Amino acid sequence: MSEHNNSLRVATIVPAQNQNPGHPQIANGTKVLLSDGSELAGVISVTLTATAGNLWQATITVMPERVHQVTAEANIVEVETTDLASLSRTYARAEA
Repeated sequence: MSEHNNSLRVATIVPAQNQNPGHPQIANGTKVLLSDGSELAGVISVTLTATAGNLWQATITVMPERVHQVTAEANIVEVETTDLASLSRTYARAEA
């Protein structure tokens, strides 16, 4: 799979609902939605900038979440399977 197919893009920046109309908009609660519909987690800040004749640009600062590795031990058990008419089943019964 190519990197292009695995990439996500910022689709929408949704500001928090303004609890006090007529007052400055509070930034806390703003969501960054990605192209697959999921929410980008760990967002610290969103800065929007624009220059005349160009598109808006968003700089999104993210604090990545550390995922702890889990070490596990496993016992691998191999089980031989046969059909009911197999000769190995007959011999296995004789040994038991």
